[in-house]
Amino acid sequence: MGGEGVALDLSFCFYKFKKMRVILFEDKKVSNFYPISRLHTVDEIRTGRWTQKEKVSLQFKTKPLSYSCREFFGDDFKVEGDTLFLNARLKNFNFFSELDNNTCVVNKDGEILGYRGDKIIENGKFNGFEIITKELPLYNFIWDIIEDLHENLIGDLERDAALGKILSPINDFVYVRNKKNVYIGNNVFIGEGVVLSSDDAPIWIEDNVTIESHSFVKGPTYIGKGSKIKPGTILDVVALGEVVKLCGEIEETVFQGYSNKQHLGFLGHAFIGEWVNLGAGTTNSDLKNNYSKVRVVLEGKSYDTGMQFLGAIIGDHTKAAINTSFNTGTIVEPFCNLFGRTYPPKYVPPFTWWGESFAEYDLDNAIETAVRVMKRRDKKLDDNYKKRVTKLFSETKAIRKEIK
Repeated sequence: MGGEGVALDLSFCFYKFKKMRVILFEDKKVSNFYPISRLHTVDEIRTGRWTQKEKVSLQFKTKPLSYSCREFFGDDFKVEGDTLFLNARLKNFNFFSELDNNTCVVNKDGEILGYRGDKIIENGKFNGFEIITKELPLYNFIWDIIEDLHENLIGDLERDAALGKILSPINDFVYVRNKKNVYIGNNVFIGEGVVLSSDDAPIWIEDNVTIESHSFVKGPTYIGKGSKIKPGTILDVVALGEVVKLCGEIEETVFQGYSNKQHLGFLGHAFIGEWVNLGAGTTNSDLKNNYSKVRVVLEGKSYDTGMQFLGAIIGDHTKAAINTSFNTGTIVEPFCNLFGRTYPPKYVPPFTWWGESFAEYDLDNAIETAVRVMKRRDKKLDDNYKKRVTKLFSETKAIRKEIK
């Protein structure tokens, strides 16, 4: 979570929630956010500058917990006293700033959007709750986040009171357009010939970021802590989590964090998970030749996204070899290795090696590599994370057999 002086435009009194806990819950649509939700709760997914959990933390001035029915996911807690439960798929949480106790909000489809009380609603039993029907915007699929990225970034960045602060020295050969629309954190290095184009929308650069010479950054863009942008890079509407290393042309794309694309190539309208490495020349198409809407395949089911522009969605710990080219709307699940000479399939299941034919990625080898990769960034693959990975391997064996 970044920056100083974060100031959201909130219209409610915080005293009302002083003793209240906030819990973000997953619902039955968690699979619509694969491959990113394979190893993350939905509230951990980055939807702009922040993850969903970070948004709630800022708005309600508390550390929210995660509730999931999936084993090894979410926090371990007991519901005690006044608690606000929020659907992790909500696009904003403003409606719930003044929700009365023992009240549950649902939409016309019966989906629970949020409720306040001292117990969890299970199996559709609303005993003791007043039901309010309200239509509030939800993310229904992972690609909805890509579609909303431009708007989300502008909203996330413009409302921050620290916008306009430049806390690191900038040399005379860096061109910053409209400094009032730029935030630059501490210990940031920006090389000669870099252009920060913020006339139309904000640019936010967190602490310890490096942007090397002759790069072009167009707002709205958020660059997370410790990230490195290599020479000649073009960024146009991107959201980068912590410690992302980039080169090439990237537009309308989210990097969850801790991933690399350090060489030339194009990514557009894409979502990249954590611990992903994309080899030199890796590129995705985000527009079909006939300009029709993009369809995607996920676990054997085809979806019409309704989007004209959609690139690759790549899950955690996946690696792509040099010159890998992804077709429009390609979904690659976690723990895949891609090294073929042609386009990878539009859907690649978890724990797959693909080089024009499929092979299963051995679980022990996959975990061993993940441990090595994460250690390089001073992160540990703990026991709970290992259980998630092992469970994912077991649950998706049938999918790999179907595709062979």
